[in-house]
Amino acid sequence: MSATPDTCPNQLQVNTNGAWKNVMTFGHGEEAMERVKQAAQALHEVSPGTAWRITTTHNNPPTVLAHLGKNTYGLWVNRPHD
Repeated sequence: MSATPDTCPNQLQVNTNGAWKNVMTFGHGEEAMERVKQAAQALHEVSPGTAWRITTTHNNPPTVLAHLGKNTYGLWVNRPHD
């Protein structure tokens, strides 16, 4: 039985210099997503040179769901769904 996008967790990734690195995997749901976004935004505020993104885990390469970085002025930007 293969995993579907609705049953696969999301992951938080960070880019400090070069490649994206997995930070953590977390479950679905608006509450989980918002808590992860808040935590990453707090880390970004003390280290504004980092870039953060939330991706899927069910495909390779992963689909970016939201990202935050210096080009977004420290705000999360959601990617539109297909």
